[in-house]
Amino acid sequence: MKQLYALLMLIPTGLMAQSLVSTSPQNRTALLEDFTGVNCGYCPEGHVIAHDLADAHPGEVVVVGVHAGSFAVPSGSQPDFRTPEGTTINDHFGVNSYPAGIVDRYPFSGGIVQGRGAWEGMVNEALELPSPVNIGLESSYNSGAQQLDITVELFYTSDSPGGNDYIHVLVKEDHLTGWQTDYGNGNQPNYDHTEVMRAYATPVWGDEVTTTTAGSSVTRTYSLAVNAAWTLANLEVVAFVGEYQGQVYQAREVMADGGTTLVVGELTSTAGSAFQSGSPGSGLSLGNDLTNLLGADEDYEVSLASADAPGDWTGTFSVGGMSYNAPATINITDGSTEAITVDITPGNTVGIATYTLTVASTSNNNAPVLVQEYHVISGVTDLVVNNPQAETHEPIYEGALSAANQLGRAKTSRNTFLGFGEAGALTDVLNLYLNVSWTFPSITDDVVGVLEDFLDNGGNLFIAGQDIGWDQSGDANAYGTAITQAFYSDYMHATYIADGSTANSSVTFEAGDLVFGNVPGSGINSVFGTNSYPEEIEPIAPAVPILRYNNPNKIGGLRVETGGYKLVYFGVGPEQMSDPAVAEAMVRLSHDWFYGIVNVDELDAAFAALLGQAWPVPADDRLTIPVGEVPAGTLLRVTDATGRLVHQERVGGMDRIVLNTSTLGAGLHHYRLLAPDGRSAARAFVVQH
Repeated sequence: MKQLYALLMLIPTGLMAQSLVSTSPQNRTALLEDFTGVNCGYCPEGHVIAHDLADAHPGEVVVVGVHAGSFAVPSGSQPDFRTPEGTTINDHFGVNSYPAGIVDRYPFSGGIVQGRGAWEGMVNEALELPSPVNIGLESSYNSGAQQLDITVELFYTSDSPGGNDYIHVLVKEDHLTGWQTDYGNGNQPNYDHTEVMRAYATPVWGDEVTTTTAGSSVTRTYSLAVNAAWTLANLEVVAFVGEYQGQVYQAREVMADGGTTLVVGELTSTAGSAFQSGSPGSGLSLGNDLTNLLGADEDYEVSLASADAPGDWTGTFSVGGMSYNAPATINITDGSTEAITVDITPGNTVGIATYTLTVASTSNNNAPVLVQEYHVISGVTDLVVNNPQAETHEPIYEGALSAANQLGRAKTSRNTFLGFGEAGALTDVLNLYLNVSWTFPSITDDVVGVLEDFLDNGGNLFIAGQDIGWDQSGDANAYGTAITQAFYSDYMHATYIADGSTANSSVTFEAGDLVFGNVPGSGINSVFGTNSYPEEIEPIAPAVPILRYNNPNKIGGLRVETGGYKLVYFGVGPEQMSDPAVAEAMVRLSHDWFYGIVNVDELDAAFAALLGQAWPVPADDRLTIPVGEVPAGTLLRVTDATGRLVHQERVGGMDRIVLNTSTLGAGLHHYRLLAPDGRSAARAFVVQH
């Protein structure tokens, strides 16, 4: 296979009209080398994690699937995706379990090579690291020579700490159909293999660069013969630069046939954060600057779109005093900057929406499109947060909150949740529901940072999934850290006892518990095949047990109320319940307890049994309270969070009470029903205008 590469020249930066590479200092991108194989049963999980990370960080994460090691050895008609370069890299870094990942070949605290549960943390850490160099590339197909002609450009924004650096160029291919062993979904004879490394255009350890001081520009060209077995339309070229057999500073990928990183401009947000908290009818104005870097005047097509915004939300953008609700073409003179303002106004519909501002050069169709995303949350009081790979079980949470008449419900991904949390945009959220299921890492340091702040400020938390405790156990294969372990004990009030097994085959809820005591038992489904680990825990006071397995000495759930928050933790997920009604009750009753609809401190069971569930929660202008056969003459008393009486009236002889809450202040309130015979029941509710 022909592999040619050559140094063209050093280009003085002042003479560059158009460039494949930015001259502004940039943080690192993340090169994720996913070591995989067609006979690796856990590798499909690694593929999904890698793809999710790339989707969560557009343009910042480059994934390369390296088929190597014993699990990549085919048998029979299985495809052989191994390469000499992949085997060399695998052996050099000592990869011996699969899937395994290397991110930027960087020596993280857990090591250079780590399991799939660590990839998210590795990527997040890598993206925060500085880089001394930027990289750009373009690729074209030479049909006559049947080869790819590839150009790579470097620009050093500071001196490289490693001295000489090395350029690496490779080709990968998507949509290769063939066998894949899959423990999670069943073996797949026609699996869609993506990101498969095909060949290197440089030596496996790179092409040496000796000019690595600040202000230096380097351009290299390479050629790579296209194998007849490859599909050109599915090929991508990856280029990265870094130290010899060491850490990678930057990586980029483009289509093999006509792809380019041509710098058409720079789009920067001046809004302070891409994550914003909104409110109905109140507009958000989010500033952006677009600079023309093409070396000539240019027309740019600008558009703003959202695929998930509720129908009564609006989003427009304005340029030069003109407002647009459809794509518009604007002209920017060479080197000048134009302000673009994104205006988003949430409607009355509760939700989370992503608005994407895109800018494309009309003269360079293959050049990268400039993108700025904005995430807006409005009216959400109860938020379901899905761990990566746990999304399939989210409907259980949605259904339970719907059954609770919770109109302030919404769902989001863990990454988006982190964005809102770190931007301080969760101020309206009262309750979080973490759908962890069986995923790794179950919780991360970043998640803990947001959760601790949320709980310290009076929020409530539901968290469920098998192996959350094991992940904090200190096991050599677990992903817990000192930070997550401290959260597990100090905030979740739990001690991990054992991993559990299929011997834990059913659950019963704690008899006499005033929240979950009436929930019937359920069997435990084998949702994860043979990987059933309903884990055993021990509550730390003041936490109390709420769920036990068929061996009553084994506890699988707890709830705790501190001076500041309420928390429910199940070591077996609702998705594992064979009875769907039990799965729903786990979430719904937690919701009710959070709002005080179930009050464990003062509960006259006989009288309270007459009360139904009030709605909506939270309330705006009214709260409907089903009261069954509450006797005439019953006194309804309403107090605010300080205990001050804000309303009272006589009720009874009706099946429901409609309480006017429009004049009540926002926040926590209580209502108490006092029957003439001395019986009473109290509940809490939240007002939010």
